[in-house]
Amino acid sequence: MHLLTRGLAALIVLGICVMLGFLIVSDEGRDPAAATDRTIASRAADPSPLTVAETFPAGAAGYQVEKAVAETDCTVAVTGALRSELSGYGCSQAVRATLAVPDSGYLVTAGVLNLADTQSANAVADRVRALVETGDGSFTAMTGAQIPSGTPVGWRARGHYLLYCVITGPAGEPVPSGEPLLGQITSNLLDDYLSDLVLARRASGS
Repeated sequence: MHLLTRGLAALIVLGICVMLGFLIVSDEGRDPAAATDRTIASRAADPSPLTVAETFPAGAAGYQVEKAVAETDCTVAVTGALRSELSGYGCSQAVRATLAVPDSGYLVTAGVLNLADTQSANAVADRVRALVETGDGSFTAMTGAQIPSGTPVGWRARGHYLLYCVITGPAGEPVPSGEPLLGQITSNLLDDYLSDLVLARRASGS
């Protein structure tokens, strides 16, 4: 009986250890961004405006920053129906830059738009594709000029921000859609730099 009691106790302890191990592994398997992004889920939770120094300092993402501005009028960054979309979803700020891609001659107009909350950023992101494809709305160059039809555009939503980039040739002409460097530039700038560095740093409070 004594041995049976000790055996049952050992099984109970083993079961507890297995359960704790499962919980620890499950927690480690969660996407860390999902937890930290709660701090940038809305402008109410993340009230400090973005700055040029935070978003597009010299050498941002390994590119040459030719010009960078932070503006409270979001409509200067877009054309057509995207203007009403940004106004309707509470855009309060557009931080934009012109970046030169080394050894390619390409120019990138990149920006971060500050929306009211995650739902607003996602809603605008959902509208971008349809508006760009129909020509009813798009993004502008830093000069305010509308980009030519066929210009590659990339965008992402994270937290209450919409990230985008527009890639052109050195004279502002569209880049051929088959150019393999386009995907690399878009991923590097929107995912690796703006999302996984700039916004991740803000989300973590660092």
